[in-house]
Amino acid sequence: MTALNIAVLGADSAKRAEAAQSIGKKANVDDMGFYHTVFQGKIVSAIDPIAYPDKLSVLSQTLALSDVAMVLADVPSPALGEIIVALDILKMPAVFVSQMDLTPFISKTSLKDSKIFTDVHEAKNHLLSLDISRPPGTSEILVDHCFEVKGVGTVVLGVVKRGAIAVHDTMMAHPLEREIEIKSIQRNDVDSKNAETGDRVGLCVKNAKAGEIDRGTLLANDGIAAKDFTCELTAVSFLRSPVTSGTYHLGAGTQFEPVKFEGEVAPGASASVKMSAEKPIALMRGEAALLCNLNAKGLRVVGAVSLH
Repeated sequence: MTALNIAVLGADSAKRAEAAQSIGKKANVDDMGFYHTVFQGKIVSAIDPIAYPDKLSVLSQTLALSDVAMVLADVPSPALGEIIVALDILKMPAVFVSQMDLTPFISKTSLKDSKIFTDVHEAKNHLLSLDISRPPGTSEILVDHCFEVKGVGTVVLGVVKRGAIAVHDTMMAHPLEREIEIKSIQRNDVDSKNAETGDRVGLCVKNAKAGEIDRGTLLANDGIAAKDFTCELTAVSFLRSPVTSGTYHLGAGTQFEPVKFEGEVAPGASASVKMSAEKPIALMRGEAALLCNLNAKGLRVVGAVSLH
């Protein structure tokens, strides 16, 4: 079966939850809520960033785990602007549920041709009909939860973002920098010998414990982990002032870690910068990450980062 992961976004938490419940049955819930169903042979997961907008990290992590977004745009809000900017940076497709004229908000972004519906169920039916194009490349899994199960061992929950995996495969856990073995795989709570791009999986793994692997871990054999790295920084064009030297947070995959850089990048401009982190960050070349300023009075998503 194919898979589809939908980020349910918007400023109103109650409306997000209602929309997510219209897609699937509630599963695990903490600062993110997961809802699952099977529709015409397709495994569908809806992800609600419950702690957003208070916690910007949860928006970044929800987007990393998703293929497409449903944006509930009832009224203009700082959260709506932030969501649009983040989707634009990541070039993630989206549909909107709104009765507003969204042209002023999306006309200068990659979302300018997005479909707009007046009803959640119309948007949901459109999303369920989509066939998502999958990026080529070697296997990559983003981890969002990890825990110990008595009699089973270490269980990892996450999404296969690229490639395919099979039982007994070995993968490097970044930034732990340790090789782990996949002992078993579940897709939609059913045992499976393999999984493919887009699948939300539960993995029993060998050679690591919960706490060593956690949200933010990247399982990939061609990733890197670094405290210091050179990257391309593109400042968001809607900013009123440049992105200048200081401490920010980098949303890369399901990580959200503090980083520093020195320099100045004007709104809409790009520059090569050197970043440093307090601890190693797992990175994949060619994949966009969000640079965020948690202390900003306005837009907190301030730039796009890509590894050289």
